[in-house]
Amino acid sequence: MLFYIATFDSPFIVPVAAFAMVLGIIIAAQVAEYNKRRLQSEERLAAIAKGIPLPPEQLVEPMSNEAAQRRRARGLRTAAIVLISVSLGTALFAFLLVWILQENDILSLAALSVVPLAIGIGLFVDYRLQTRELEQLSADSSSLTPTPPRS
Repeated sequence: MLFYIATFDSPFIVPVAAFAMVLGIIIAAQVAEYNKRRLQSEERLAAIAKGIPLPPEQLVEPMSNEAAQRRRARGLRTAAIVLISVSLGTALFAFLLVWILQENDILSLAALSVVPLAIGIGLFVDYRLQTRELEQLSADSSSLTPTPPRS
């Protein structure tokens, strides 16, 4: 045979292709978001250079440190809930498969679900610690502000 056409006989080609596709979609979305922000920034700078007032929807209010911390804490809580739910769903799926198929080798999937469960619990603990610190900071700052004298 003069020309050999290589075929993909590997059982890993489909998972690798699926992973590459998801990674490609994520990268494309990040590049699109970057280009959108860059274009918005260039438009704002051009408007400022020409002396054109910016519309109110384009003005970005700087976020306070406390607001940024609260936003991060909400993100941690959301991630923790998602990871714990994925873990419980995966474990339930594995136990149902064991029950239906009577195949105990599938229990390794339930053992694997411990990883997102542990990460989710860790994120939830971090969320609770951050909210406790924020409550202490807001209580301290409210006690430092002088109250007007009562008449």
